[in-house]
Amino acid sequence: MKSKLYITFLCIHFCVIVCNGQNKWELIQTYSVDSNSVWNVDVLGNVYVTKNDLLQKFDSVGILKFSQSQKSIGKISSIQPINTMKLIVFSEEQQEYCVLDNTLTRIENCVDLSEKDISYASFFVVSAQPDKYWVYDQLNSRFHLVSHGQTGQNQDIENLKGILNSNNFSFVLEQNYQLYLVDSLKGVYILDLYGTLLDFLPERNVLSLSADEKFIYLFRQNDLKIIQKETMKSIEIKMPEAEILDFKKNGSSFYFKTKTNIKKFKLFF
Repeated sequence: MKSKLYITFLCIHFCVIVCNGQNKWELIQTYSVDSNSVWNVDVLGNVYVTKNDLLQKFDSVGILKFSQSQKSIGKISSIQPINTMKLIVFSEEQQEYCVLDNTLTRIENCVDLSEKDISYASFFVVSAQPDKYWVYDQLNSRFHLVSHGQTGQNQDIENLKGILNSNNFSFVLEQNYQLYLVDSLKGVYILDLYGTLLDFLPERNVLSLSADEKFIYLFRQNDLKIIQKETMKSIEIKMPEAEILDFKKNGSSFYFKTKTNIKKFKLFF
């Protein structure tokens, strides 16, 4: 009961403060990037960035730790940290993924997704389930949960276009054992790991999102909408600056990408 009362109070408190314009962004760190850089953040706050033909790793205070050529991998479409010692990079152009260690060194041969019965992969998302990942096969309108290596059972979520009446996903995420599928023209579909539709948020123009146990964070062009899962109450917070292209939340930190920088912020109410 105390927990529920606290969450309700927190949501009301958020609404009152935001409406009064008292929220404050504090800049913590800045990372220099290109406008077309692909990036991600791991649980320790290490930032991974593509820059020209390089894949770079910065620590949480902005020091460049490792830099490796990505020419042998091809154009990287997404960077997916698995844990602090390993990450996966996916190339939509090459239709393959590669496993790297914490120094950005490739530790095994890259995997051709055609060998995993994927016709055309447009999204690649690491699962919380050990050594598994989701691939969206756009041509067949299905999500394929694939086990890395030869062991483990694969799983399919078939006919998403028929089930959800959507095949135009612009962002995909697995968080807390739920799949979030963003259709920027319709909204956000939330599925369990077996493909059952749990919820639909009719929020248009969502560019990307993050989620934790209590909240969903929807990044739109001009604001960040925070939805409390239990009550579905929401607040809208203005961006810390203009022309933000992408967003990620990691722990209590918020990361925003512009054409020239990734900026790490703390949000205070």
